[in-house]
Amino acid sequence: MNSTKAVAAAGSATVSIGTAAGSGAASILTATAKASLSADAVIVPTCVATAFKMTAAGKINVTVATGPLTAGVIEVWVRYTTAAT
Repeated sequence: MNSTKAVAAAGSATVSIGTAAGSGAASILTATAKASLSADAVIVPTCVATAFKMTAAGKINVTVATGPLTAGVIEVWVRYTTAAT
């Protein structure tokens, strides 16, 4: 994850990334405070240390909590493998 432009919020917003189905809402990145999302900050996702296997097909889901983000750009890349059947 890379925030190419620092995020901004009036309050203390957090961002988490997971999937809409097949895993948890924060399985890729647990709630991360806006202070960690400065310009060009590269964030190591939670799933690097805690890998997970999806139980169903799911789409990427980004959740902003605690307060709204008012500016900024966050890029997310997901690398995955499919199991041999």
